[in-house]
Amino acid sequence: MFKLFESHAHPIGIDVGAHAVRFLQFKKGGDASALSLQGACRVELPSLDSAPDAKHRFASALNHALSSGNFAGKSVVLSLPVSAVQSKSVRLPQMPDSDLAQALQWEANDRFGFEVEAPGSTTPSETTKGQLVWFRAGEVRRGTEVKDELLLFAVNGDLLNGYMQTLLDARLRIAGVDIPPCAMYRSLVRAAPNLAIGTAALLDLGHAGAQFCIVRDGDLVFYKHIDIGGKSINEAVAAKLGISPEEAVQMRVRLIADASAMNEAAPLNQALRDAMRAPLEELGRELDMCMRYYVITFRGARPETIAITGRQASCPDVRETLASALGLAVEEAQPLRGVQNLGDAARPDRSGEWAVAAGLSLYKGTNALKTEAAA
Repeated sequence: MFKLFESHAHPIGIDVGAHAVRFLQFKKGGDASALSLQGACRVELPSLDSAPDAKHRFASALNHALSSGNFAGKSVVLSLPVSAVQSKSVRLPQMPDSDLAQALQWEANDRFGFEVEAPGSTTPSETTKGQLVWFRAGEVRRGTEVKDELLLFAVNGDLLNGYMQTLLDARLRIAGVDIPPCAMYRSLVRAAPNLAIGTAALLDLGHAGAQFCIVRDGDLVFYKHIDIGGKSINEAVAAKLGISPEEAVQMRVRLIADASAMNEAAPLNQALRDAMRAPLEELGRELDMCMRYYVITFRGARPETIAITGRQASCPDVRETLASALGLAVEEAQPLRGVQNLGDAARPDRSGEWAVAAGLSLYKGTNALKTEAAA
């Protein structure tokens, strides 16, 4: 049931993924520092395949959530699918922000293949331009030459406007549009403030792929999207065991949910582990290369732990295989730790998949990282 007026409610975070749309909203808890869950809803996109396109699927998911998720108010914060947000890293001579904005617009127009608004621009353009967000990752030295490495995130203007128009058609107020790395970090650092100190590695392992971030003292210094996710794992299991991907999903879910079944079906569980190993070891190699790049480029310490979020985070076999491949701890993050009144939709044992939506609901007009995104 959607409530128009509700005191102390945060914005509704809307995390649009490749396989599902997650809606989550916090409200103030019993004391000044506490949070309580106002509402949470996950809508599986395959269940909406009758919709003619992605825009209509999103509209159907939105209507379902607002009618059944017990949300309050009209304020929303949106993050787009990873496939919709392009990312690049560039190296430029060090310069003031006032000069950097124009340089980044030229770089983005060339690298992303569509026009973007100048970062920080407040003058609306006559055409629909894309939006650009950037971060200073750090200094890169080569001999006596010093440059800045910058992380760029851009989204096509027509695509962004399509999602925003769907929200406006639903009479919602758009409080912000955020990128998943910022939202994920925001929710995790609330639950584990120690992540803001030193070097932290964050891995969001979703259906279509993985997003890997390294944050140093609150600054985003590395980001990469890797095309290995739950879909790759399920397809590997299906091929190895001679079953359909849908049956592979059901088998994995059943064994994760029932610890006794894990023991009683030891041979089957081992077969699953063996089938999952190839894509997970490949993912481990990719993550290892990312960390090597970070250590060499920024002369930083290699992270000792990876905090993993996403729907795959609850699978012990995923965490254990990655940890073995990398030689470091892989721990399931708990972005809903300490939140009151958690219902079945956001059970603590599966809270990792709500990291981005939770971070969106915590949005306060700027991203949570110390390096301010210019948008």
